[in-house]
Amino acid sequence: MTLSCPEPLSSDHDVESFSCGSPALERWLRTRALSNQQKGFTAVIVVHEADRVVGYYGSAPMMIGPASFSQPIRIDQAAGALLPAAVACLFIGQLATDAAWTNRGISSALLAHALRRCLLGARVTGATAVVVSAADDEAAAFWSRRGFIAAKDDRLLLFRSISDIAASLQAAGIALPDALHSSAPDPEPVPVDCFE
Repeated sequence: MTLSCPEPLSSDHDVESFSCGSPALERWLRTRALSNQQKGFTAVIVVHEADRVVGYYGSAPMMIGPASFSQPIRIDQAAGALLPAAVACLFIGQLATDAAWTNRGISSALLAHALRRCLLGARVTGATAVVVSAADDEAAAFWSRRGFIAAKDDRLLLFRSISDIAASLQAAGIALPDALHSSAPDPEPVPVDCFE
C-alpha cells in the first residue's frame, strides 16, 4: 500500500470510484468538491493511491452565533461586555474514507491534518472553535469521542475550542504548526506510515 500524503484535490484525482457508504459524501466529492475548491468556498484535501482518492476532508471558514456554543466553549468576556453577534469558526464539513480502506488509520490521520490546518487558520481569522455537522448519530458519536461537544440546541452540530485542540494535539505528540509568517508552509504532511 503506497498512499500519498494529504494534498489539495485536483482534476487529476479519480473521485468516481470513491465509496464510503454515505451517498451524500460520495455525491459531494464527485459533483461539488472540485468546483467548491476552485471557487474558494471549501479547501478539499485528499489522500490517494495512484490518483484514486481513498480519503478526504473539506474545510471552510464560518460564523456562528455565540448562543449556540456549549458552556465549555463560551467566549471569555469581561463582566458586562456585549457578546459579538457572530464568532469566527472553522468548519470541517466532510471527512470520509473509502470503505475498502477503513480501519487503517486514514480517518484519524486526516483529522489530525485537518485540525493542524485549523490551528493555522485560527491564527489568521481569530477563529474560536472548529465546528462539525454530523450527518447522523453515529457520526456525532465519532466526533464526540474526539472531544467535540454538541451545541445546546442541535445534537448534530458539534464544537471544539481551538485552545483545546492545540492542547490535545500537543499531548498526543503531534507537532503544532510553527508561528505563522508569510512564508509558512502547509502543516507537515501526515507520514504515509500513519496509514499502515
